[in-house]
Amino acid sequence: MDKFMMMPKGFMGLPMDEEFITTAENKKNTQIVIDDWMLGPENPSNDPTANKTYWIAVGNAMQVDEKESRRRRCSNCEYYDNSTMTQAKMERIPRNEWDTDAGFRGYCTKFEFICHDLRVCQAWDEREFEMED
Repeated sequence: MDKFMMMPKGFMGLPMDEEFITTAENKKNTQIVIDDWMLGPENPSNDPTANKTYWIAVGNAMQVDEKESRRRRCSNCEYYDNSTMTQAKMERIPRNEWDTDAGFRGYCTKFEFICHDLRVCQAWDEREFEMED
């Protein structure tokens, strides 16, 4: 019999062999985004005055001012996936030091790593919303 992991109420189960990143891939991809795409801030906060140096620097990289850069978060990026099924898949990846106090986890479909709603990187792209007829 196939192994199934516990699922939120309403799901029949997610096969353990359902394709997703590994812990090692998550670690490697996170480091790439830190090194090459300014993922941060390192110590995230909802305080509107925290991490000023970071928000100015990432704003400069995105060609926006500090106020606008603080509005841009992983959680409102085009590549952020926090759907119920993705949440279930992310539960397979153990939390690490980058998860600490970073807000809610989401999956970055651009760089294939677990990102957080209190962080951003310079690849942030505005989420496109479909208008209903």
